[in-house]
Amino acid sequence: MKKTVYLSFLVAVGIVFQILESFLSVVWIIPGFKIGFANVVGIFSLYVWGPKEMCIVTLLRIFLASLMQGTLFSVSFWLSLSGGIFSMAIMTLAYKTKKFSIYGVSIAGACFHNIGQVIAVCIIYQQFFMQLFLPFLLALSNVSGICIGYLSLQIIKRVKGRIQNVNLSI
Repeated sequence: MKKTVYLSFLVAVGIVFQILESFLSVVWIIPGFKIGFANVVGIFSLYVWGPKEMCIVTLLRIFLASLMQGTLFSVSFWLSLSGGIFSMAIMTLAYKTKKFSIYGVSIAGACFHNIGQVIAVCIIYQQFFMQLFLPFLLALSNVSGICIGYLSLQIIKRVKGRIQNVNLSI
C-alpha cells in the first residue's frame, strides 16, 4: 500500500514538473528542446523500485499531464510518448547491465528521448529534415542528462533511509 502511495505521489510531482516546464519559454536554436525536469521522477522510481515502476510512473505522467493540458492524442502527446518509450527502454537496459552510473543511465535516457521524438516527427509530418537537428539535440541531451541525473541522485540520497525496501544500486 505504501508503495502505491509513493508512486502516486511521484506521478503527481511529475505532472506538476511537466506542466510547469511547458510554460517556460526557453529560446533555443533547436525547436522544442527542454531540460526534462519531469524525468527526475522516472529515474528516481527506477533506482528506488525498478524498471516496472519507472514505466508505470512515466506513462501515467505523460497521459495525465497531456489530459490536464488538453493535448491528449495531439502531436505533442505523441512526441512525448514516443520519446518516453524510447527513453524507458534504453534506461531499463542500461540500468540492468549494472555498467552505468545514474549519470550514464540519465544521459542515455535523454539521448533516446530525443531520438524517439525525431523519429515521431519524421513519421507524423513526413519531414525528414528534422534528422538534421539530431546531432545538436544529442549534444544538448548530454547536458540535460547530467543535470537530471544529478538532481535524481541528490533526491535519492536524501530519502535513502526513509523508504523501506529501497533498491539503491547507484
